[in-house]
Amino acid sequence: MAIKPPLLQRGDTIGLVTPGSPLDANLINARVQTLIAMGFNVVFGRYVYAFEGIVTAPAEQRAEDVMTMFTDPRVKMILPTRGGTGVQNMLPYLDYDVIRDNPKIVTGYSDITVLLNILYQLSDLVTFHSLMLIDFRPDTPAYNFDQFFTATSTLTAPRMILNPPGIPLISLVPAMSLPLSWVAI
Repeated sequence: MAIKPPLLQRGDTIGLVTPGSPLDANLINARVQTLIAMGFNVVFGRYVYAFEGIVTAPAEQRAEDVMTMFTDPRVKMILPTRGGTGVQNMLPYLDYDVIRDNPKIVTGYSDITVLLNILYQLSDLVTFHSLMLIDFRPDTPAYNFDQFFTATSTLTAPRMILNPPGIPLISLVPAMSLPLSWVAI
């Protein structure tokens, strides 16, 4: 049975991890300031700022950061700084029973998708294909934040997922667009 993590509220603590490619420290710090301005507390994984070629640290160390966030009772959401290569290499080092017993909001996209999928598959944890730290910048459209916080902070379900104003619903596959009345989560 799917496990829903606790809701995220302003004042909660977000745990940052970098499970894939490194991100510039100045960029991390700037995005963290956006989270703080939104009213969140932030804790950093030990290897968030690490740099070892195309990944931040060896797979075992990146997995250690993720597990530390799952076992930290202060952390409500685990937020990857970015996607990037190497995420799949840390998966064997995660403890899926511990994750199941300590559900957290986990978000991301791109290479983080493999992490989201395995967390659901092996821990039954509902995850969110959504924003990462790199997306928390002042010029991110309000629509993106609204959708993110509606998904992670409310019990509203099912809810309509609407395109941003002025952007039509388009299918890349002919005859595959559904009427809006059919689209709900």
